[in-house]
Amino acid sequence: MHVVTLLAQPRKKHPLVKRKLLQKGQLEAVGRGTFGLVWLTDFFDAFWACAQEIDSDAKVKLRESGFDEMNWTAAFRFAGFKARLSAQKYKGFYGVPRNCYLQLKIGTANPNDLRMFLRLLADKFEKPPWAINNWSKLEANSGFDQEAIISGWSKAMGREISVADTAGGWSLPFMGGSKAAADAPATPDAGDIEVLTDSEGREHRFRVHGTLEVEGEEYAVMSPAEGGEDVLEVDILHVAKGGGYESVEDEELFNALAEAAQEHLAA
Repeated sequence: MHVVTLLAQPRKKHPLVKRKLLQKGQLEAVGRGTFGLVWLTDFFDAFWACAQEIDSDAKVKLRESGFDEMNWTAAFRFAGFKARLSAQKYKGFYGVPRNCYLQLKIGTANPNDLRMFLRLLADKFEKPPWAINNWSKLEANSGFDQEAIISGWSKAMGREISVADTAGGWSLPFMGGSKAAADAPATPDAGDIEVLTDSEGREHRFRVHGTLEVEGEEYAVMSPAEGGEDVLEVDILHVAKGGGYESVEDEELFNALAEAAQEHLAA
């Protein structure tokens, strides 16, 4: 068995899938949701598409998962390949693509098959998966340095990788409305506790720090109540018109809101 370990940068949280079904090997994507889901990311999506292209009977199953939507490990079997893909956070309570990386361990009997599969995978990305968002954080958390990561991809694919392919990193451009989010003052709050129920009926307690308003829409700033007064990472939920909360699907808007909330809480 020829095995390689590769690290990659996710850039989008979709597809979102139901955790409980994926544990049984059933992949059911949903458009939105807050609890009981895992964020499999664009890298998983591309990897799974490649697996299905070469094996219509490809299998995937969730092996490990935590409370965080980006704390998971999935296992694959297809066309003589075995693979494990894990999401890892750099920091904070919550994981989002910009503060996470993925570790892929994949093997097969024929190294040429592996080489061709990884080339097929790499060609599905506009920005290559080895263009890392934050090299220093990745090296500190993964135990791999930049040279080892790039060399791993290069050797596994049998393809030279230029410095330009690795230095691009990833940044989120501000979109319409994001400036308003950054400028909007967060409403101070005494720290109300909100109890939310996930899709599996489990209750989770969150501390509500206040709200941000953007273009007439309200967004609640929350953190896990168990974290006490020290807020390491906030979550942002849209306040629905009919009551209750909804996840923020727009990644750029979410990040702008979270940044504004963190600045306010740190003040």
